[in-house]
Amino acid sequence: MLYDLHIHSWHSDGTWSPEQIAALCKQKQIGCFSITDHNLLSAYPEAMQAAQKYGLQCIPGVEIDCILDGKSYHVLGYQVDIFHNGLRKLLEDARLVLDQMSDRLIAAIEQQDPQLPVSTPDYLSYQNDPSRGGWKGLNYLIDRGLASDFDEVMALYTRYHVTYEKSSFPSMQDTCRTIREAGGYAVLAHPGNYFALDDKLEENLAKTVCAGVQGVECYYPAHSPEYRRRCVDFCRQHQLFITCGGDCHGTFQEEIDGIFYHIGEASVEDQRLYLWK
Repeated sequence: MLYDLHIHSWHSDGTWSPEQIAALCKQKQIGCFSITDHNLLSAYPEAMQAAQKYGLQCIPGVEIDCILDGKSYHVLGYQVDIFHNGLRKLLEDARLVLDQMSDRLIAAIEQQDPQLPVSTPDYLSYQNDPSRGGWKGLNYLIDRGLASDFDEVMALYTRYHVTYEKSSFPSMQDTCRTIREAGGYAVLAHPGNYFALDDKLEENLAKTVCAGVQGVECYYPAHSPEYRRRCVDFCRQHQLFITCGGDCHGTFQEEIDGIFYHIGEASVEDQRLYLWK
């Protein structure tokens, strides 16, 4: 069976519904998938129903923003109880922080550059179309002409000092603990986004394990064969879960620097993974 355990729907910043995602997984012969929206579980139980319709397995999942040693990370929570009160509270808080980053950015632009065509009242009344992908703040800034794409929008967050590290996301320790309390398993998403392929890779991965991470997303579109091998070897040595994910957002950000983030782009068969029973 082929797996893809990192897919985003239009409930967060993807362009497709859970139904469309399940249909594409069926088309690409992926037998097991997980929708891991950012700090949201609202794709469930629709995703489970869609999986049943197409004869697939679906693992409840979520991708959570968190902080470790002052740096921003994403942790994937799998097999979680989507009704667990503690998890729902942590996600509600993290999602609020994420959404408030856009509020803060619009307010900063309005205050520092009042000649630009944005304002908080205009932003609050702006109706975002989730099928475009991305998020409300991104699409608003593009539609108001301050940016033309994802990279230019992210540059605005940096320019006005609205960053993940300066936002009140939960710690990685609290995130991993809450995932476990919800019956789930905490996996570090796309380690290549944080750690270089150098002699400190294993040391850096070990720091996240000390914070509660139980596995690593070893198979990922941007990981080189050598990076993947090092991550797999580390997981096997420490008896950690080994997962895979294409990080697909539908047609939003589907190609970055020549790397494609499609459903199935990093999918592998179950024999090459190490998952929970």
